[in-house]
Amino acid sequence: MNFTNRLLSLLCGLGIIILLFVVTSLFDILIAVFYSRFYTTAAFVVTFGVGGIFASVFSYSKAVGFAMVKNEITRWSVIILIWVTAALFIYPLSVLEGGEYKAAFIAYGVTLALTTLLFIKGKIEL
Repeated sequence: MNFTNRLLSLLCGLGIIILLFVVTSLFDILIAVFYSRFYTTAAFVVTFGVGGIFASVFSYSKAVGFAMVKNEITRWSVIILIWVTAALFIYPLSVLEGGEYKAAFIAYGVTLALTTLLFIKGKIEL
């Protein structure tokens, strides 16, 4: 029972990370369409970087909030899940994509991983 609840919590966090990547992609398309004059590669990377920050914060808060037992094991399980997901965005997915979105995958993964540094000490509770 405890393993099932922990797994559901982690799947909730993973779903939020993927959902926010899709939302960030759609937001990026809207920016490119409506503000094409001001749309640059830097804006492209910054958009996905900010999306990674929001994904990490929302994923951590919802996954820990969704867990039945809120202890150190739950907290570290969510942090490790975010790190593994960030590593997947940084290396395999960005290399497989390899085109225009390579920088976006790397920016999303790096900010996803670095934002968890806020949660390591356990001082910030969402």
